[in-house]
Amino acid sequence: MNQFMQNLPQNPRFQSLPAWLKESIMQSGVEFSSDEELRSFASGIQDGKNSRA
Repeated sequence: MNQFMQNLPQNPRFQSLPAWLKESIMQSGVEFSSDEELRSFASGIQDGKNSRA
């Protein structure tokens, strides 16, 4: 697990997501390396267009 993922629960962008999306991300096992990757993934999920989910 990288540093970004270790700090994910305290990340302001992660905290701003709906509870269902935070839970989905945590259960998916996907790893992010940056805030931009998290933003892009979350945006895709919310738009229903992310094939990594």
